[in-house]
Amino acid sequence: MKTVHLIQHTHWDREWYFTENDSQVLLYYFMEDLLNRLEADTSLGPFILDGQTVVLEDYFQFAPENRERVQALVAAGRLLIGPWYTQTDFLVVGAESITRNLLLGQLDCERLGSRMAVGYVPDSFGQSAQLPMFLKQFAIDHAVVWRGWSEYDTPFTEFRWRSLDGSCVTTAILPQGYGCAKWLQTDPHQAWPGLSEVLEKQAAFSRSTQLILPNGNDQSPFEYGVPAMLDALNTQQTVYRFVRSDFARYFEALESTPLDIFEGELLSPKYMRVHRGIFSTRMDIKQTNARLENFVSRQLEPLLSVSWSLGLPYPQQVVENIWREAMKSHAHDSIGGCNSDRVNAIVKDRLLSGQEKASQLFELNMQMLANGISAQQDGKKIIIFNALPSPRDGLVALTLYLPGEDFSIVDEQGHSCRWQILQETSQDMSVIVQELSNSPYPVFYRKCQILLDVLAIPASGYSTLYLQEGVPSCFTRSSSLTHVLENQWLRLTLEGDQVVLVDKRSGKRWDNLILLVDGGDAGDTYNYSPPEDDWRVTSEGSLQKAEWQHGALASTLMLNWSIAAPQTLEDRRQRRCNGLLDISMAITLTHQSPVLDMKVTVNNTLQDHRLQVHIPSEVCADMHFADQPFGLIRRENRPSTLDVWQQENWGESPASLWPMQSLVMMHDGRQGMCVVTDGLREYEIPDDRPSIMAVTLLRSVGWLGRAGMPWRPGRASGMALPSPDSQIPGEFHASLALVPMHDAESPEFWRSVERWRTPLVGWLDSGWARFKTNPHNLAFPSTYSLLRWDTPLHFSTLKKAQQGEALILRGWNPGSRELISPAPEANAILSEVALSEMQSVTSHNTVPACAPVSWRITPIIKG
Repeated sequence: MKTVHLIQHTHWDREWYFTENDSQVLLYYFMEDLLNRLEADTSLGPFILDGQTVVLEDYFQFAPENRERVQALVAAGRLLIGPWYTQTDFLVVGAESITRNLLLGQLDCERLGSRMAVGYVPDSFGQSAQLPMFLKQFAIDHAVVWRGWSEYDTPFTEFRWRSLDGSCVTTAILPQGYGCAKWLQTDPHQAWPGLSEVLEKQAAFSRSTQLILPNGNDQSPFEYGVPAMLDALNTQQTVYRFVRSDFARYFEALESTPLDIFEGELLSPKYMRVHRGIFSTRMDIKQTNARLENFVSRQLEPLLSVSWSLGLPYPQQVVENIWREAMKSHAHDSIGGCNSDRVNAIVKDRLLSGQEKASQLFELNMQMLANGISAQQDGKKIIIFNALPSPRDGLVALTLYLPGEDFSIVDEQGHSCRWQILQETSQDMSVIVQELSNSPYPVFYRKCQILLDVLAIPASGYSTLYLQEGVPSCFTRSSSLTHVLENQWLRLTLEGDQVVLVDKRSGKRWDNLILLVDGGDAGDTYNYSPPEDDWRVTSEGSLQKAEWQHGALASTLMLNWSIAAPQTLEDRRQRRCNGLLDISMAITLTHQSPVLDMKVTVNNTLQDHRLQVHIPSEVCADMHFADQPFGLIRRENRPSTLDVWQQENWGESPASLWPMQSLVMMHDGRQGMCVVTDGLREYEIPDDRPSIMAVTLLRSVGWLGRAGMPWRPGRASGMALPSPDSQIPGEFHASLALVPMHDAESPEFWRSVERWRTPLVGWLDSGWARFKTNPHNLAFPSTYSLLRWDTPLHFSTLKKAQQGEALILRGWNPGSRELISPAPEANAILSEVALSEMQSVTSHNTVPACAPVSWRITPIIKG
């Protein structure tokens, strides 16, 4: 006899084709009904509130008086909450976001009573290979997931899932999803035929006699009559024994079953769609989210930590609010962009609002730092901030507003700094400075965007430079008329309309470094799907202009293409080029780095198309690498299941479209190419060109869901609703970098990647501020370092601890080999902790691949 564990739940999408306002009103009545029924009948429960505490946060906004009722049911184990704050996506959002999601979910559960210690992930569009690591770092030993599994991964629906760092959790798949037993009849005779069919499918790949029966669905009310119906079925048949259960009891019953070990990600769409197109849908939302995540974790929080160490307050609740609002945009539908246009606008607005708050926090803290620094030279202070925990030289992008032509920038000793003007315009200062807004006369200044060469900026700290207006610079600003970008590592030229790159270290040559490729997209917001007879156009022969710009610190090649292209899918079918795709690209090579920086601008006037940039690796390899949350993953170029998916009637093609955090690379063990992006989350390895990394710049579609697509046959996903905003009309911008590899994953290579991801930041104390604050009467040094960590690990964050007067410093192993990393150097008490910040771990110097390392840094209180 098989034991069937009844799991009663609701799956709560906060938004989708409906808004968060719609769902929050419904939530009020849902919770009222749920609480009343659980309180009226103590035999009912436990009930799982979708594994996310944001549901209760939303509810308490409307019914704060019911908090104690909820707490009583949580304490009794009849209402199960957490461990997540929101049901986050794992393939598109960043590692710090996933960490904070669990951290804030843990905090909410502590405030309400207890946490469901199960990694419940009912509807993420594919599963990251890093999920076991995240769960173990929060003392969670079990996972329940849907989407992404098939027997091609591991033969049974119960297994031990292990991340590359060695973390392992017992995992159960919901083979038919969280809604397979929804809306059950309460009469046992009527319920039995459909229920027995469901249970046969649940058991088809099970290695155990323990089965999960998830009873609930999207925003569905509590099916309170089901437990009694199953009790009746226990007396009427002998195949199954039904028990009122939860995941903890299910896994306890599973303990005696021997389970296989599985390593890797789960992206198979054989039994359930994983919607591979969401990696590139609404790329503008993806970029906005990535920039907010990166800015908060790798610039704002480190600056606030430095300010706090000097005596300024740390606005922890403000930062937490920014994270919470961002996470409301991180659910699979929300960040996937597979929503109505109205919802996508809300998702993006949350992220933009978070960026505004974060930018203002950064601005005010820089202003307060500058106010406490005693000037060592004449002029306006420029603070150069280095978030990385190691000293560095480099170039800083800085915007200056200048009343006249001449200016100089000097360091604390009065030595002149080198700079280069990248762009200059005229600026009406009255639209920037509040004090000038009521002036009857406009005040125009030069607006200069410059690159500034700086040296020895302290680790996790800052240095102060000085802008001296009216003082001529005393260095030679060299220029050149040559048609080449060149430094000691790389040489880039233009041969005809092809960009040619040579790595001077190895002699390796890339003859057609950049190719823009535009093809049709007959898909929807869930899936890219090429037209049955696609016609692709490329940038070959479409280069209109090439302009070389040379300076003292960097050189740039400006390229402008005007590509004749079909306006619509019908035009593409007719081979009719009646539209233009105007694209510009600025390729910059600094004199200090073996990295090509690329900024792309697209005037998107086409519909139902996908634009990619094809970057050659010029190596022969069957595998490639991409980054994943806190790690690197190795993938085959062409999934072998592409040969069988149509014969086996899969729900979706297992196309070689892949997610990345920001990086994809292909090498042969020594030479190759790496692409690093700022918010672009998707790449493809074309079947006919396996040495190419095709990075998606944007994807334009006009429907939320469509039926009968070549790569996703059958019913429509979601709702068949028009989504014209998902065409992303108008001007679109993207940033990426190319890092040629001459010694595979060398320390030099990884340093180049990290420094591009986390640049130095400059801030000018112009004396004009949008907002005024009273002086804080604190004195700060002109140069300061909070701590130092000479580590090959990549920097993730430096932040205030969730609890206590301490900081958390975190790094992670970016590569595929284990690394040796010493402890940080700081005038503080150091202890290594897990991502949870609450669980102590044994300190170790060797860090496995795909592993984060977190240090709790408690300042030593003097006196």
